Amino acid sequence: MKKFLSLFAFAMIAVFSLSLVSCGDDDEGENNEYSRYGQINYGQININGKDYACYGYGMPITYTSSWEGGTLSISLPLGELADAKKGEYDFDYMVSIDCYGGNKPMVGTNLANYPEKYLTVVLDEASSADYESGSAIVKSVKDDDYITIEFKNFKCKASNLQSYTFNGTVKLDYDVD
Repeated sequence: MKKFLSLFAFAMIAVFSLSLVSCGDDDEGENNEYSRYGQINYGQININGKDYACYGYGMPITYTSSWEGGTLSISLPLGELADAKKGEYDFDYMVSIDCYGGNKPMVGTNLANYPEKYLTVVLDEASSADYESGSAIVKSVKDDDYITIEFKNFKCKASNLQSYTFNGTVKLDYDVD
């Protein structure tokens, strides 16, 4: 009987210790593509027909997009898609979009409707570009956490006459003041 009780006690200890271990995803409710910790995460954006990895929300190193009383500043840190697929997250380019004179972005807001749009492109040596056509629709917003933007033929022309057309959806860190 003593041997049976010892085995039973050992089995119970093993069962209880296993019950304390989580086997599930710790980021419940988050899309795994953008989980805060774990594998390298990136959105994907296409510029002039070339795909880039956009290192935004949930990356260990990222730039913050923000809303500050009438100005929306968006930062898109971009890297080579092939590198991102290998698990490397060095970014080579930075695209910044500043929108002035509009209301705080909400779901459905089109950045193209802001009175002033200024795009700084650090691709192909262009330093700045002006909005021409297309849309950039806010798909989701969580203040002081993230903003998701869908670009559809968002076209800008730089002072050197180089055009940039953006397509894709990105989720970015977002700071609201």
